[in-house]
Amino acid sequence: MLRGVKAVALAAGLGLAATAAQAQVTPDNFVGGRTSDLAALCAATGSDPNVVAAINHCHGFLMATGQFHTAITDALPNRRPFFCLPNPRPTLESVRTGFVNWARANPQHAGTTAVEGVVRYATDAFPCPPQPAQQRRRAQ
Repeated sequence: MLRGVKAVALAAGLGLAATAAQAQVTPDNFVGGRTSDLAALCAATGSDPNVVAAINHCHGFLMATGQFHTAITDALPNRRPFFCLPNPRPTLESVRTGFVNWARANPQHAGTTAVEGVVRYATDAFPCPPQPAQQRRRAQ
């Protein structure tokens, strides 16, 4: 019995070590351009030696994606936005943690471009209200 408990504890410890190692930011995460890369940067913690650069990169990427979405939506008034931020707007920190949680829950999108991942997350997290039927017909 004790031997089985030791084996389970060892396996759990190895699993935690592997998870911690996977969570470390690598230089490739900064240039990889995939949703998984951005999620790794956004998930960086104080124990990671690259935490400041990783979080700054994450915040900048999230802001740039949001600003680009707004610019495109404003320039094309007949184009329905992918997402609609609530009022008051969410904090950058809540968007960061929301994106990390979304990426963990949606590993099928890990290989998509980071901008696609952010837009997919925002579309799920901040859906736009339904359009009235009359507006839908005009937009088509």
